[in-house]
Amino acid sequence: MEYNELNPKEVWRYFKELSEIPRCSGDEKAVSDYLVNFAKEHKLEVRQDDALNVIMKKNASSGCENRETVALQAHMDMVCVKEDDSAHDFSKDPIKLLIEDEWVTADKTTLGADDGMGVAFILAIFDDDSLEHGPLEAIITTGEETSMVGANALDGTDINAKYLLNIDSEEEGALTIGCAGGLDLEITFEKEYEDAKGDFIKLDLRGFEGGHSGMEIDKARINAINSLARLLVDIDGVQIAEFNGGVKRNAIPSTAYAIVSVSDKKSAIEEINSRKEDILNESKDTDPKGQISIEETSFDGKVLSQSLSKNIIDCIYTLPNGLYKKYKDEIITSSNLGILEESEDEIRMSSMIRSQIDSAKFNRAAIATKIVKLYGGKAEIKSAYTGWQREETKLIDIANDIWKEQNGTDMEVATTHGGLECGLFKGVMPDVEMISFGPEIQGAHSPAERVSIKSVENNYKFLKELIKRI
Repeated sequence: MEYNELNPKEVWRYFKELSEIPRCSGDEKAVSDYLVNFAKEHKLEVRQDDALNVIMKKNASSGCENRETVALQAHMDMVCVKEDDSAHDFSKDPIKLLIEDEWVTADKTTLGADDGMGVAFILAIFDDDSLEHGPLEAIITTGEETSMVGANALDGTDINAKYLLNIDSEEEGALTIGCAGGLDLEITFEKEYEDAKGDFIKLDLRGFEGGHSGMEIDKARINAINSLARLLVDIDGVQIAEFNGGVKRNAIPSTAYAIVSVSDKKSAIEEINSRKEDILNESKDTDPKGQISIEETSFDGKVLSQSLSKNIIDCIYTLPNGLYKKYKDEIITSSNLGILEESEDEIRMSSMIRSQIDSAKFNRAAIATKIVKLYGGKAEIKSAYTGWQREETKLIDIANDIWKEQNGTDMEVATTHGGLECGLFKGVMPDVEMISFGPEIQGAHSPAERVSIKSVENNYKFLKELIKRI
C-alpha cells in the first residue's frame, strides 16, 4: 500500500504536510504560521496569540446556524526523539513516513501522531464543506508536551463552545472523561570539584523500552537513570566525570550514561557487571532489547568530589519513581525521573509527578523534596496543573451511541493518567462539556511510535458523525 492510497485521504494529506514542518515543543513558529495560513486560505476567522496558539472559527453549514458551538482541540507540538544512529535533524528535516503492515510509523524517529493526527483531523473537518455542522471552533495549542504553555496562556473569552472534543487520546474505542494533574519537580546539585583519585570507567545503558510516563508508567519498564544509580551506588570512591540520561521529562528514560572514576577498577567492574546481570534478568520480559555496557576509559576533564558524587547517586537511587497507586484499571499516582543533565555549574534532574488527586501529587513531591534536601540538593516545583475531574454528561451518551452504531461495541469510558489540556480548559471554560478520544497510537514519545491506519479511518468517521449529531 502506498501512502497516497490511505483513507481518509484528506486526513493523511494534512498529516503529511504537518510532518514536513518542524514542530518540536518550543519550536512551533513555523507550524503555527502554517495553521494561520490554512485559515486565511479557507476564509476562516483566525487568531494567533502570543503563545502561538491558533484559534480558528467556521460558520455553521446552511440550516444549522442555531445549533450549539462545538470546539475541536489538539496540540501542534510533538516529542522529538530519535534512535542513536539516526542523523535526522528535527529543526529542518521532514519526518520520513513509513507504512508497515497496518500501521504508519517513521524512520528511526518519533512519528508525531501525538498529536499531529488530532491536528490533521481538525484541518480535514474545517476543509470539508459537505459536512453538516453547527458553528465550529478549533483550539490548537503549543507546548503541550513540555509544560502545557499554550493551554496555560489561552484566553478563552472569545470561545463560545458548548462542547469540546479533545482529539489527543491514543486508544481505539476509548472515551476519556478525566485526566491526572501533574507537576514538574526540578532538582539541582551545585558542582564541587576535586582531583581524580582512581581510574575511569564508562557505563552506557540503551535500548530500553522507555515510553510515555503517563500512559505506560504501570508497565514496569526500566528507568535508565534510576538503573544507572543502582549500578553505581556504594561503589568505593566514585567521582562523577560525566552524567546524563533521558531526553524528555514526560518520557520514561530509555538511555543513560556515566563516566566515573573509581578507587579499585577491577573490583568496581566486577560488582557493576554483577548488578548489570541482575537488572537485565529482572527486565527481560519488559525490556528485552535493553543493553548495558561497562568498559575502561580515560578522561582529561574535571571530576566531582567523592562526597557530592555519592550524594547525587544515593539521591537518584532513593527518589520515588514509577507507579505509586493504581485502583482497578486506573492509574492514580506516579512519578517519573525523566531527565538527568549537566550544566557548567550544576547537575540537574527533572521528575514529573502525576495524580488524579492534587493532594497526592503534592505529597509525592514533598517526599521527593525531603530526600533531595537530605542529600544536599535543592528541589523546586516549576510548574503544576490540575486534573480534569470525571463527570457524567449527555455528550458521553451521544458519543457512545455513535461508536456502538458504527463499530458494534461500547466505548471504554474512563479517565487517563496522561496529561490532557482539558484540565486547564476547565479552569477557563467550566461549563463546557468535554470528552477526549483519538486513533490507536502505540509507542508515543519513542522512535517506535506508530498509528493504526484502520483506527484513523474509524475515528474520523466517528468524529464527523459526532459533529453532525451534536
